[in-house]
Amino acid sequence: MRSFLRRKIWEPLLTLLKQGLSPSQLAFSVALGAWIAVFPALGVTVLLCTAAAMVLRLNMIAIQTANFAAYPLQFVLLLPFFRAGAWLFNSPPLKMSAAEFVSLVAHDPLGAISRFWVITWEGAVAWALAGLLLVPLAWALLTPAFTRIARDLKGEAA
Repeated sequence: MRSFLRRKIWEPLLTLLKQGLSPSQLAFSVALGAWIAVFPALGVTVLLCTAAAMVLRLNMIAIQTANFAAYPLQFVLLLPFFRAGAWLFNSPPLKMSAAEFVSLVAHDPLGAISRFWVITWEGAVAWALAGLLLVPLAWALLTPAFTRIARDLKGEAA
């Protein structure tokens, strides 16, 4: 697993720094990609990351690598975003376990879309509000880390 993570996540990001992507640009791409990865609707994060990269002129490899790395968190955060959205809109909370939700999506995807349309939009609002805080925070934390790594990489090259 460690080898897989190194090969698929860490090395592509290091390569981008070696090729001249600024630490701040890389940090923003990673922060935004990780945030988009947890969007509370399944199957759309690659398209959302692609659109964000194109509109904001971000590095496509960086944002998609972060999306790939953070994607498992989407399943962990799906129900909490739904519940937070219901709380924000004073809607009845979703009374369903994660296992029941996954089973419904797997066996009746169209029924799940119909049933969860409103709560998905409410969850998306909660997700967006969380992103207003978390993306700048992650960007601020990642920029110095990537700056140190870029400095170390230049030292190795000399």
